[in-house]
Amino acid sequence: MTPRLGDQFPPKYREDLCKSHLIKGAVLRTYVEETVPPKIKLFVIWGMEESFNKIGVSFINSDIAYIRNKWLRDLQHPLLSRNNPFLTHDSFLDCSRIYEKNFKVVRDLFIEDIDIFLGNISHGDLLASEDIIRDAKTIELKLKRRYGFI
Repeated sequence: MTPRLGDQFPPKYREDLCKSHLIKGAVLRTYVEETVPPKIKLFVIWGMEESFNKIGVSFINSDIAYIRNKWLRDLQHPLLSRNNPFLTHDSFLDCSRIYEKNFKVVRDLFIEDIDIFLGNISHGDLLASEDIIRDAKTIELKLKRRYGFI
């Protein structure tokens, strides 16, 4: 098995890289348990709340054909692969929900394997997604406040 590039970096470098990359708009790819069934997913980081040990994220979906409600479909922001080079095909950012993950767990996963970091969503997609989340009635106000949408 070929070693991963990230394994070649010393731990201090990976910790510093983690601090500079785990920011709003960063996209990570890792196993998540919030989906049914649990699986490897891409997600966008909205922010960190270290005092609560939380990180707010939304998932990227490759297809939304299963979403029948128009108002819920309207909360899916299209992400074009030509604007987001980490995507292998056009996808959708689910702006209907913010999931909270354990910050230390995500941080440790990143430090262990920096290859989970794929890049950042485009600036235009970040702004458009933030607008959708601000207006989303499906997200609790406390989450919107916690991650800077209000």
